[in-house]
Amino acid sequence: MSDTGKRNRTGRTGPEVGRRTVLKAGAAAAGAVAAGPLAVFSRGARATDRLRVLTWPGYEEKAVAEEFEDTHGVRLDFKVYIGGEQMLRSFNRAPRGTYDTVLVDAEYVRRLAAMDVIEPYSPGEIPELANYHPRFRTMRQVRAAGGRVWGTATRFGFYAISYNADRMSRAASGDWNSLFLPELAGRIGVLDWYLPNMGIASLAVHPGKQNPYDLSDEQLGAVRAWLLRLRPQVGMLGASSRPIVQAMIDGDIVAAMVGDLDIDLKLAGYPNFEATIPKQGGIRWQEVATVCKQSRNKDLALEWIRYVSQAHVQAKLCFAKAFKARGPNLKVADHWTAEQNRLMGYDPDPANRGRMRVEALIDRSVARDLPVRQEAKAWIDIFNEFRAG
Repeated sequence: MSDTGKRNRTGRTGPEVGRRTVLKAGAAAAGAVAAGPLAVFSRGARATDRLRVLTWPGYEEKAVAEEFEDTHGVRLDFKVYIGGEQMLRSFNRAPRGTYDTVLVDAEYVRRLAAMDVIEPYSPGEIPELANYHPRFRTMRQVRAAGGRVWGTATRFGFYAISYNADRMSRAASGDWNSLFLPELAGRIGVLDWYLPNMGIASLAVHPGKQNPYDLSDEQLGAVRAWLLRLRPQVGMLGASSRPIVQAMIDGDIVAAMVGDLDIDLKLAGYPNFEATIPKQGGIRWQEVATVCKQSRNKDLALEWIRYVSQAHVQAKLCFAKAFKARGPNLKVADHWTAEQNRLMGYDPDPANRGRMRVEALIDRSVARDLPVRQEAKAWIDIFNEFRAG
């Protein structure tokens, strides 16, 4: 979680931050990438052919991209964006055919399909899907007509309860309603973004719901009531994960509705932090690789998707300097150290013989999505009411 800059082959520097940090374009750590026109990362290669990639941070790092460039004799041109709305704006501003492939949050795939800027393909084109957890082979967000898909998952993570194990029990962390405990008054941290938090609230009042973003108006009202009841417990609304992490280290925040913060905290030398997906379920973010419909290089774009679907590539991608994540290809465990596997949950699950802990986490989580029955504004208005306290 440090501010130390990283350097890629072009000499461009950027922050080493968590995904929830780069998600907020206004955060200072995002720097010029968020403040001005989207920056292009052009990485040199011997050939003049190139593949133009619009992406979240991480893919442009040398450890991730170099093998593809060397294998195919091409140059990868990366344009890095921060957040789904910025991604959509870049498409609207750029001439069609500007990009060959886009790495995008899964819930935005249907938006791109509606814009007619991505092209479906057969999942049979991606052999590594055989090694994926089943939830990532049949994601509802990427299903297209005729058994085709709009994209392939590349990395993911969770929104759950991250907590200080010295001040909150593991049993308490297993229930979203534990956030109402009197001793946690003013000690809860929340990321200042409506989509994951309202999904969490939806699961809290509608446990195990297959799609917590598909709600009737009455069900949405129950979500609103839960959030407003929670507000007095909240001591911090963080524009990114960074201030929440610091507040947890300082002891001001005991638990956060963010999840996966334990990874960064443990890597930073704080072993007393853990994360739990409660019994009602957690929210899962997912990135997807797509082929742009107006691309002049669709075959190479598909080769890129095959490349990032491989376990050894995801093993590097998920430990990128940009942020840490998990790989849908379960074979990543073969390319990590025992310590990395323990940290990320790719070690044996004592409660489920023959499975890894991460598989249980995937099964207990549901994919983040966009509101189904209401306009996004209705959800944002509720979250703004929550924010205002």
